[in-house]
Amino acid sequence: MSNTNGAHPGTAATEPTHPTAFAVTLMEHLVVPTFVLDAEQRVIVWNRACERLTGIPASQVMGTREHWRAFYDAPRPCLADLVATSDWSAINKLYTTHDDPSTPDHGVHAENWCSMPARGEQRYLAVDAGPVFDGAGQLIAVVETLRDNTDSKLTQLRVQEQASILQIHYEQNQREAEMARRILDHQIRSDLMLQSGVKYAVMPATNFSGDMVLAARAPDGRLYAMLADATGHGLAAAVSVLPVVQEFYRLVEQGQPLISIVESINFVLVNSLPMGRFVAAALVCLDEGKHQGEVWVGGIPDVMLIDTAHQYVRRFDSRCLPLGVSREADAIGSVENFTWDSPARLVMLSDGVVEATSAAGEAFGEARLLEALTHTHTQNDDLIGSLHAALNAHLKGAAAHDDMSVLVIGCPATP
Repeated sequence: MSNTNGAHPGTAATEPTHPTAFAVTLMEHLVVPTFVLDAEQRVIVWNRACERLTGIPASQVMGTREHWRAFYDAPRPCLADLVATSDWSAINKLYTTHDDPSTPDHGVHAENWCSMPARGEQRYLAVDAGPVFDGAGQLIAVVETLRDNTDSKLTQLRVQEQASILQIHYEQNQREAEMARRILDHQIRSDLMLQSGVKYAVMPATNFSGDMVLAARAPDGRLYAMLADATGHGLAAAVSVLPVVQEFYRLVEQGQPLISIVESINFVLVNSLPMGRFVAAALVCLDEGKHQGEVWVGGIPDVMLIDTAHQYVRRFDSRCLPLGVSREADAIGSVENFTWDSPARLVMLSDGVVEATSAAGEAFGEARLLEALTHTHTQNDDLIGSLHAALNAHLKGAAAHDDMSVLVIGCPATP
């Protein structure tokens, strides 16, 4: 025999559940905190998840307009109230952030801190509220759902606080770095560099260069020049070469022999630099009238003499210790003397040039250096430009890991 009421055999027939009652039951058991207001803004649903979130049992708010007590210490509209009344004039004051409420038919999202009086603690809630209309388009209810985003908000605030602190430190460091750069730049006499007639380029790996180029003429017209390369790079390296500057200018002004300048600068650095810090350098003195010169090289790549036809003429080996390593006289070594009969140029550079490493891990090396210096087109007399182009071609946009400097000093046929 068939079961006329549709129940399964062996079960009692039950009355069909009313759709409204089913919807209310469904909302009661939602895991998302939810409450519902009717058209008069009275609470008609306050589900169990909402009770757990707010600490307010449904019995205290059902049928009332006092749902605000769950979230605030004083009466104020909740987002569902704004949806019910379509009054958005106060939304900017009531919520930290919110959607544009110009199309409330689709619901509105907002977020703010709530005092949560029953729990005795502040929580950051993300709120969504949307209207429910009957078949005639009349508002019959507003549904508001809540999410506790306190942990995420606190993490965001901590990140913002750290970012703010880092920004303050960054700006302070930038100001200090700019001041340090001005001080360092002020130490180098640009007027003396210009009078010397040397050509040079300093390409720092960071904001500051541990490489330094100095040049000046003694009262008798002799040209003195120095390329210094301090340990490391950046501000610490730049500060390491700072004691050299005034000592160099002072001794050149006195017309001291080159070896005396080397010894004096070494003494200054030994007594001013901390352990492990030193300055590799090359120093030159030229008497252009007599076509005579002296070269001292300690710790940087060999100094090269190249003629006007871009032919390699002579190499001055780096066979002395860097400056600032030892007080012993033997560590200073000696200068090399040379003469020239036809125009030539001395090329001095820091080891950052030779050691410049491409993205593939290959160093620029001496072979590419000689190629750049000795195979320059005869109509192009710019050795620095040629070397710079060769470095760019080798690095292919990769960042240099050390300061790169080059100094070119002319040895003219006539004074």
